[in-house]
Amino acid sequence: MMIPIARPCLGEEEIREVKKVIESGMIAQGKLVKEFEEAFASYIGSKYAVAVSNGTAALHVALISLDVGPGDEVAVPSYTFYSTASSVILSGARPVFIDVDVRTGTMDPNNLASKITSKTKVIIPVHIHGHPADLDSIREVLGGREICILEDSAQAHGALYKGSKVGSLGEAGAFSFYPTKNMTTGEGGIITTDDEYVYEKARAIRDQGQVSKYEHHYVGFNYRMTEINAAIGIVQLKKLDEFNARRREIASIYTQELSGLVDTPFVAEWADPVWHLYPVRVGRRRDEAVKRLRYLGILARPAYPMPLQKQPVMSRLADRKYNFLHVLFKGVSYSDIETPNAEKLARELLYLPIYSCMKDEEVKEVVEKARRVFKSL
Repeated sequence: MMIPIARPCLGEEEIREVKKVIESGMIAQGKLVKEFEEAFASYIGSKYAVAVSNGTAALHVALISLDVGPGDEVAVPSYTFYSTASSVILSGARPVFIDVDVRTGTMDPNNLASKITSKTKVIIPVHIHGHPADLDSIREVLGGREICILEDSAQAHGALYKGSKVGSLGEAGAFSFYPTKNMTTGEGGIITTDDEYVYEKARAIRDQGQVSKYEHHYVGFNYRMTEINAAIGIVQLKKLDEFNARRREIASIYTQELSGLVDTPFVAEWADPVWHLYPVRVGRRRDEAVKRLRYLGILARPAYPMPLQKQPVMSRLADRKYNFLHVLFKGVSYSDIETPNAEKLARELLYLPIYSCMKDEEVKEVVEKARRVFKSL
């Protein structure tokens, strides 16, 4: 039987709460969404939270609520999932790609410093793999400039940066509740902030731009979360610390057993990661390692295959067939941007299975087979 790279960890309590919602007949955004927002804000340590339909929507709404639009630039790390960049494009702004620290995979403040311009509106550090980005160093680079930080915390629910939870340290944070995240709502996302203006605007944008019923102050979207999603989220949030503790335990076992065979994850002194993904660097034979692990029943997977600026769509942004905002990208080229650390991670990283309901025997099997494969490379 194959051991998956990840799986949602849902139980009878989630089923029971969803059943209550269905039986109530009230399944659109309502009191449970509000309850979930308040509980999540309290957990993260922010004043406000706005629940939405998915993590990409959280980034998109957060950017618009920070008044990002055409003419603006938004700095994003080159090594991450595509939605970090696509949400910027959807807001009408232009992404600027920043190389990453090869040890942590998070945004490199030194590279960021060379790419800030008078058009830079927002920085999006991604807490990749569940390891926090170096936010203080990023703030230092920004100096006194009026540039906002939007934390992409999609992989880092409960991760700590110098003792504070990520998502509470910038002008806004954005989380995803996709099924394989550290906690799930089935699908969903949430924006966290201490800024009342951002909060009120985000609430309107996610609901067709309404500030009250049928009174539309903004061009918005239907990005609402359902009561079913919120019911799952309320239960999952109560379990999140336990889930993260188990992920840390598994990561510790992997690190202890695999160190010396491959490059296991580096943990910065200011970080307490939550290991949404467990990355190891195996060098240029990464693809062979993935192939051998899968043959042995371990569904490891390669890292993100390329830096974001190398994605095919990035060379097509001025083509209306690929981007409805094409007029905003006339003459823009990303083809000559070099981010060598992101390139290296894309070539050399693989992810081993990790999820909070992973059984001890599954962890043991991954370790045994991974050791066998890595020794043979």
